[in-house]
Amino acid sequence: MQWSEYMVMAALQSRNNARHWFRYLRKYIDKCGTRFSEQDVENLYNNEALTPFQRVSIKAAFEEGSQTRLHIINLNKKISSDKISVLRGQYAKLDE
Repeated sequence: MQWSEYMVMAALQSRNNARHWFRYLRKYIDKCGTRFSEQDVENLYNNEALTPFQRVSIKAAFEEGSQTRLHIINLNKKISSDKISVLRGQYAKLDE
């Protein structure tokens, strides 16, 4: 299966779930770059299988410095156990 077929399948499966759509995009975008060419993005953008939201987000995901791209890159980062401990402490205080 080529990447374009995979992304169209992903678009259909995540049609009503933005979180899943961003997770599919995360597989192809990281802080070092992307696995798509500009022509690939354009072809995917013009595919009828994508919803308007998916079209807009795919364009934004491949624009350097966009909020969508930064969000996807942050999905790829691992959270340290120190950060998790701090969050647990904060939520424990809120629960009291």
